[in-house]
Amino acid sequence: MAEAKGQTTQRAAAPDLLVSAEDARRLSTLSHKDVFGEVMGRLATTDASLSVVVSDYGRRLNLSRFRELCPEGFVQCGIAEQNQVEVASALANEGLTTFAPSYATFITSRVLDQVRVNLGIMASPVALVGVGCGCDAAILGASHMALEDLGVMRQIPGMTVVSPCDNAEFAATLLELGRAPRPAYVRMNEAWGANLHPGGVGRAPGRPHLLRRAAGARVALVSTGTISCRALRAAELLAAEGIEASVLALPTVKPLDAGAIDALGAPALLASVEEHSVVGGLGSALAEALAERGRGTALLRLGLPDRYLEADARDAVLARAGLDPAGIAAQVRDGYRRVR
Repeated sequence: MAEAKGQTTQRAAAPDLLVSAEDARRLSTLSHKDVFGEVMGRLATTDASLSVVVSDYGRRLNLSRFRELCPEGFVQCGIAEQNQVEVASALANEGLTTFAPSYATFITSRVLDQVRVNLGIMASPVALVGVGCGCDAAILGASHMALEDLGVMRQIPGMTVVSPCDNAEFAATLLELGRAPRPAYVRMNEAWGANLHPGGVGRAPGRPHLLRRAAGARVALVSTGTISCRALRAAELLAAEGIEASVLALPTVKPLDAGAIDALGAPALLASVEEHSVVGGLGSALAEALAERGRGTALLRLGLPDRYLEADARDAVLARAGLDPAGIAAQVRDGYRRVR
């Protein structure tokens, strides 16, 4: 993978890894936008048909290496996300490997009709990439907070929906979509420097990842996205109080691997943790899965409240919603006391 902007250095990874342990450590020091550009540069070294279709956002995505290798593959649509999806779909239908990145809220909600028709009905193999998801751009106000995107994209038949928990998993997901294009939505934001894949990421990115195993745990936290590192820290805080909790990261929200939930055993409380509205995202997907499987496990859904939020720094917005580590631990503690 690229060592820095404009340079590409291939590192030998184990045959079963898409991202090596060394690269996982290095990627954790980058912004997720730089990771996107680096991966596009890596894909461009082996895929001359690669295309990245942007809507005025390309300058912020570290695409210099990609544009050097695939100058005709860079398509700038201007501030016109609906056209971006139409153009990306046309290119994908002609056999190009196509990615369409933009702010997460714009590449999902503003373009819903185009996504429904092109990626849904026509199954155009475009990878939509929502950067700055969740509260990452909260300082710009509610218009830039992507808190409904998982719920919106889950509704599109045939759509793969992935919310990586760190930059290594983000990179691996993009690499996999480059090798096997399909209708997909990948949401990402800054990961607070977390590296939850110290051993690297294998060739099936997005699979459930057990971050913390607690024998006989009566509580299980199930997270998606970069907030997984906060769920892990919350479990450590709970353990210090004598409440053991397992932590499972579920990057792929659709299709949901319900079998991974069964592997957690029979906790008294299952808590979903996501940087998304409590409506429509991981918590809703888990509720559906538990109901369909006849599981009587109590479910506590932790996420952003069902309302539009005031502009503020990301960490401040999350803290008010109880989504800092201490806040997550407090909500889980209270929920466990109600059901134990």
